[in-house]
Amino acid sequence: MIKKCQHCNKPNKGGWFTCKFCDRRAHPKMFTTNSWMRGSVSSRTDIEMNSISLEESTNRMAGNTMNQKLKELGVQPL
Repeated sequence: MIKKCQHCNKPNKGGWFTCKFCDRRAHPKMFTTNSWMRGSVSSRTDIEMNSISLEESTNRMAGNTMNQKLKELGVQPL
């Protein structure tokens, strides 16, 4: 079955991204631009690249994690 253009309904034999007849997108978007993948390793999304540098953000996250663990062990954090 040959797919058709979403705008002009002409056949898109080559499966082109742009329709050769109306010069518009031949198929609707499959994904949105504001989606991201999260997994067990990448479950933290609290890095704000615009307000602080990546290095400063990772240092804060590492410091918070280390201070939490020290508090759990009953040791006074620095």
